[in-house]
Amino acid sequence: MEKTKSPKLITLWKKLCQRLQERLPGRRVFFIYTHRNGFDRFSYGLKANTELSYWGYTALRKAFPRVTFLRLEGEKEERIQAIQPQDVVIGHIGETFKRAAQRTRRLITFNPWSGHEDRNQNKFNCLPLEEEMAFYRMAASLIFLSSEYNKMRYVDNPDNYWHTALRKLNKPVRVVHQPIDLTFFPRVKTTYTTSDFLYVGNDAHMKCLADAKKLVASLERKLTLYGTGEKRLYNLNMGQVIELPDQADFFIQPGMWEAQCVSILEAAARGFIPVVSPETGYPYDHPFLLRYGDFEYNQKVLKELLNTSPEERKALADALHSQLVDDVNHNNWKQLTDVLVEEVQCLNC
Repeated sequence: MEKTKSPKLITLWKKLCQRLQERLPGRRVFFIYTHRNGFDRFSYGLKANTELSYWGYTALRKAFPRVTFLRLEGEKEERIQAIQPQDVVIGHIGETFKRAAQRTRRLITFNPWSGHEDRNQNKFNCLPLEEEMAFYRMAASLIFLSSEYNKMRYVDNPDNYWHTALRKLNKPVRVVHQPIDLTFFPRVKTTYTTSDFLYVGNDAHMKCLADAKKLVASLERKLTLYGTGEKRLYNLNMGQVIELPDQADFFIQPGMWEAQCVSILEAAARGFIPVVSPETGYPYDHPFLLRYGDFEYNQKVLKELLNTSPEERKALADALHSQLVDDVNHNNWKQLTDVLVEEVQCLNC
């Protein structure tokens, strides 16, 4: 009987082959992101950053013979020292990117981005403006992982600071949008009778979770939370996922700003109706969108929403879900990773 190799042995063999390739002479590509999960997609669960690390690294490995992954921070010095002037570095700005910039000038930034001025107040995992701009001045080109709203509001708007600042850099700036893998976010919600609300994510101030709680309480409805305390949602645990439809009809987030709106897209893929502000980056219009910071308006909108019938809610949810299913910018990782490969190819000439 033919013996089959175990998955662990196959993964180990792939890692060894990759390490050998990394040591071959010639130009190399160094990819900087958060999780070293290129050979085991779900080793850290199914999250926004693990997916970005996996799909980015996998696409670059397919396109180029020598690709090395570097952690966003805390990377070993010997791995940084391996970078040579002819090598290309692409990835998330931060500690490792700054150290890599001392080794090569072939640099491409790739990170979540919003142009909202609150980002640079150092309140939530963001850099002060001058430090952020210093990274962009180092780079040969910039790739922003952002929303259509952010592109329109900040990058393409001549009256906005970022429009002028980016033009002054005189280098390519490309905006890519957050995709999700619909294979792992199947629709589970098809009936709409709870009249309750759902939120998945952290309680960072720009999410405006306090406003969401106040709104839902004013309507005497229930808000189910995941991610803000001990209660977590594990996307690979379908036993947990299939319980979600009984908990809510709507996903709520009256946010101030957002770069990626991952949780909103995931909830929309599962069939929940996103009741969110445009600033969150949710890409599809509908009559029940909220306004950031406008409690009275938002309360009025939600009252109107709660007066809809289950059939009307289903029709809206069906239409919004169809838009996501048809939108390659938000359901096809190749749309994003092709841009990474193209920009590296430009520096690899």
